[in-house]
Amino acid sequence: MMTADTNVFVYTFGAESEPKTLAARRVVEFLQDMQAPIGLQVVGELQNALRRKLKHPAPLAALNVRQVLTAFDTFAPSRANAEEAIDFMSIARFSYWDGLLVTAARDAGCTVFFSEDMHDGARLGDLEIVNPFGAGGLSDRARVLLNI
Repeated sequence: MMTADTNVFVYTFGAESEPKTLAARRVVEFLQDMQAPIGLQVVGELQNALRRKLKHPAPLAALNVRQVLTAFDTFAPSRANAEEAIDFMSIARFSYWDGLLVTAARDAGCTVFFSEDMHDGARLGDLEIVNPFGAGGLSDRARVLLNI
């Protein structure tokens, strides 16, 4: 099972001609087709990015986030995920929020976590972190995982 970080979803709202926009849309469409879950944390972070970074009016951001929430199953972090995230933060492996999200994804059964912002190729148990973006769009690893 695969999932994605907030940044992948944010890029889907970019300009049509941008390679990252096109790559992100392929990843998100693939995840949706596979009925992959996303973290509830991603939903909250996405609405924040749409409003603050992309300057979407609040009603439009809410509509877009609600569509994402409707399209995907979700998973939430547990207390154990929070404790592990604190440990990761203390050894500078991940920020608290990244640690919370990846440990929750791992515990939800995900084996691939697409993220531009985390350590590409890193593993957390059975979970592999993959940067989906390459020089011309999708990274080579993402192409393999998406069967492209």
